[in-house]
Amino acid sequence: MINKKTVFSLVMLAAGFSGFAQSAYDIAKAEHDLPSGKTGSCTIAVTLIDKAGKTRSREMASYTMKEGKTDKTVIVFRTPKDVAGVSYLSFDYPDKEDGSPTDSDSWLYLPAMKKVRRVSGSNKDDDFQGTDFSYDDIGNRRLSKDTFAILGEEAVNGVNCWILEAKAKDEKAKVSRRVTWISKDNYVVQKGEYYDRQNNLFKVLTCENIEKVSGYWAIQKMTMKNVQTNHQTVYELQNIKFDIPVDTNYFTVSALEREMVK
Repeated sequence: MINKKTVFSLVMLAAGFSGFAQSAYDIAKAEHDLPSGKTGSCTIAVTLIDKAGKTRSREMASYTMKEGKTDKTVIVFRTPKDVAGVSYLSFDYPDKEDGSPTDSDSWLYLPAMKKVRRVSGSNKDDDFQGTDFSYDDIGNRRLSKDTFAILGEEAVNGVNCWILEAKAKDEKAKVSRRVTWISKDNYVVQKGEYYDRQNNLFKVLTCENIEKVSGYWAIQKMTMKNVQTNHQTVYELQNIKFDIPVDTNYFTVSALEREMVK
């Protein structure tokens, strides 16, 4: 699952573990709880590639902050002009004490309409602003929304991995199950497959340039390909920083409305 602390959470991080998880849930939780620093920021170069190979480029900025057990993320499009200023704010909460899921609070600001709208839970599988990554992909999906199973083990680019399946408990979910290859060494996702309601392969995730940045593991290039439409999106994370000063006012709905996030 790439649903990690948003596109910067689209960044997956790890700080080293002394032992290996034994159960499917343990592996999922270790990946889900990878350290990511108190704050973070980066620039994301976005490339959209259609089935004919034609490309379009965009640039986004992402900021993250932890407040207690809540992960806050704000993403803003910088270029091109037709999407500049579009911004997204998300608060990802921990599950309730009884283990039941807690939906995140999310808002999308569209400057052309000068309006902020909520992104409901039922829309989290929708594409994020024309990319092949969904709102759920760039968020921090709760463990309680899925059931887990280990399908096997396999090496990806020389990295030994568990093959972990996560089945959505919601039968109406657009993505019925996710299969991810998770490194046994640091619990970082190496690749993923996403299946639709009919259990047909829907999207494929490829992770590259996985390196430590300021002591944290970071996936610096992610490609999501929709195999049903042959459209794909490449995210290249640049100028990644962790544990640096970030304006806390960025993480408010009013900041979206005032277009103060740059």
